[in-house]
Amino acid sequence: MSLHLLVPPVRGVQETSLVRGQYEYWHYVCDGVDDRGWGCGYRTLQTVISWIVNNKKGSSEEPVPSIAEIQDILVRMEDKPGGFSGSREWIGSVEVALVLDQLFDVPGPQLQCLSEPLQGNAEDDL
Repeated sequence: MSLHLLVPPVRGVQETSLVRGQYEYWHYVCDGVDDRGWGCGYRTLQTVISWIVNNKKGSSEEPVPSIAEIQDILVRMEDKPGGFSGSREWIGSVEVALVLDQLFDVPGPQLQCLSEPLQGNAEDDL
């Protein structure tokens, strides 16, 4: 269900921004996995993936991966060690970007910033 379709107008607010397109809202325990306290990154990723699947041409038949499948993707990519699969370890925005790139060729550029002054043209990339 696209929850943004159920949001009523808010009085006194001059501008409201909503998601365009259909998507499924993935939340804790929605698929029987008790991920309370550690699953927010996975559920956010699943919600984003559902938007891509429902709105990108040629993707509508692709299922949204489970938490276990997301963990396996990260292990296969060698971002996480083998013991990560089946764990209750959380993921963050870096892992979300890696999975989106792996599944849908949607790159999430990453720039490593050191505590030292930036070298070369790295400042321009920020």
